[in-house]
Amino acid sequence: MAKKFRGVELVKEVRKALDEGQAQFVTNTQSKLSKSSPVDSGRLASSWFVGKGSPNRDTPPKAGTPAKRKTITGVSSKIEGTNRPEISITRYQGKVTFDGDWWLSSNLPYSARAALDPGYVGRRGSGAGDWFSRIQNNLQKDAERIFQRALKKIK
Repeated sequence: MAKKFRGVELVKEVRKALDEGQAQFVTNTQSKLSKSSPVDSGRLASSWFVGKGSPNRDTPPKAGTPAKRKTITGVSSKIEGTNRPEISITRYQGKVTFDGDWWLSSNLPYSARAALDPGYVGRRGSGAGDWFSRIQNNLQKDAERIFQRALKKIK
């Protein structure tokens, strides 16, 4: 008994799965960078932009003066005044597809120092300065998990 080979249809499904996987991978990585960035005014956490083919050179607007914490007996309790950290993630406006090179970049003058200097501590407080390298070291594992899930949907 002969079965019809559905090659063209299968190729379309694979391309769609790869596009979905790439979109999820880029979005998840941008979210992880934003969530893990040290927060003072929220500007660094808001500065991770997606670019296709080359880095996106945008920067978030200036946030004013840094937030200050009011302390009682040396314990941080609440943020003083109205300048609370505000974080806004700018999503890529086009469609993220599997073709081409994708870039996640922060163009603030201090972003490299915040990412690589052990003196900076991420919001979670887990280890000084390891927030960026932890994300970077898990990229391969994240990509494998996301693309395997996307490709399993093909029937």
